[in-house]
Amino acid sequence: MIPRRCKRLIFRDNYPSDDPEHFFLEAIFVPYLDHLIVEMEDRFFDKKQKCRSLWGLTPKYCDASPNAAKDLERLVEIYQEDIGPRAAVVPEVQRWVNKWKKEDVSTVPSSAIEALCACHADIYPNVYILLTILCTLPVSTATSERSFSTMRRLKTYLRSSIGNERMTGLALLSIDKDHQIDREKIMNDFVASSNRRSNFVL
Repeated sequence: MIPRRCKRLIFRDNYPSDDPEHFFLEAIFVPYLDHLIVEMEDRFFDKKQKCRSLWGLTPKYCDASPNAAKDLERLVEIYQEDIGPRAAVVPEVQRWVNKWKKEDVSTVPSSAIEALCACHADIYPNVYILLTILCTLPVSTATSERSFSTMRRLKTYLRSSIGNERMTGLALLSIDKDHQIDREKIMNDFVASSNRRSNFVL
């Protein structure tokens, strides 16, 4: 059912439409999508800028960014506690970029992992650190959220006095339940962990 149209509305807009589907598309669905996109962009803007700056160190995309100098300055500012001073980082990154300009396009690393494997830690120490950061940036928070949900199920009233070590083991078993476990190896390791009067080794 389409709400009636009025000359003057305070709480909603007058959307011209002939059918309910078109009305709710303009009144609810499209504004909701716009709001969702704006919220996502506001939330991940800083992370996107950081990832873009780090991604510029990948040899295949070194010259793709028109703001490479600004991205490098941003990296030096963000990770100043992890890398060397600016006077050492900027020439090192320039040597890293010039190195791959001489290589054949087919042999140039195109991913962060490939770039990290091709980067010599002794020759390019700061680039190696930045590539390591790029490879270890979390893409989502699903794993940590899953652990919180698991803790809520495990930490029941009857287990309120459980120790940290046992709690961690139960949580890992619950989260990684798809992994195959060798029970015989676990029993052998348990028996071998301390001296026992009976021999339980299978």
